[in-house]
Amino acid sequence: MQLKYLFIIMSSLLLVSCDNSKYKIPLQEILSSQNNQALCYFLPNNQNTFPKDIFFNQQTEILHLFVDLGFLETKKITAKLLKNNTTKKTNTPLDIEGLRYQLTNEGKKYFVGNKGAFCFGDIIIDKVNDTYNIEMIRGGFQVDTGKWIDYNYHYTNIPDWAYDQRFEQYYKKISLNSQILHSARATYYNSNNSYETGINKTKLITLKTKDEE
Repeated sequence: MQLKYLFIIMSSLLLVSCDNSKYKIPLQEILSSQNNQALCYFLPNNQNTFPKDIFFNQQTEILHLFVDLGFLETKKITAKLLKNNTTKKTNTPLDIEGLRYQLTNEGKKYFVGNKGAFCFGDIIIDKVNDTYNIEMIRGGFQVDTGKWIDYNYHYTNIPDWAYDQRFEQYYKKISLNSQILHSARATYYNSNNSYETGINKTKLITLKTKDEE
């Protein structure tokens, strides 16, 4: 359930005094079951499937960075390009050279195809701080009750390659310091015993725009 369709309709939120730690286990299970790789270096949309053939002078600096890291390998390829010869009224095939980018065995450990990204790291919940009873309207009509759950978490299992300073040229990213605690607010829905973790894992690291490079 996307939070943009969630409306809190209680004017006062009640702090729950019960044992907050009971929410830690189910929240951690959800984070771990959702392909618990917290952080991803996303590739540009036209360069995020492999094998990928690149011709002409397309910008491939990001791909070459992952070649240097040993996650991609390249080989030279040729293809036929039909060029219209307006003088002779014939189509003349030309040989053009390009590069084929393929995942290495090491790259396959980190590449997540449905994200088009190299992903890594885990989210670990440190402590559930407070919970609040809430009443909400979901989808514009359905009234539901539940809780807000405020908690702290940190990242762990971050590989050494993820700290490569060359990433800073292409990506906006949060701190990869595993000692830093981050805050989030999860939402629990009584109607179907489900959680929204409050962490949008797919947007933690994003590509810079041309203006930001």
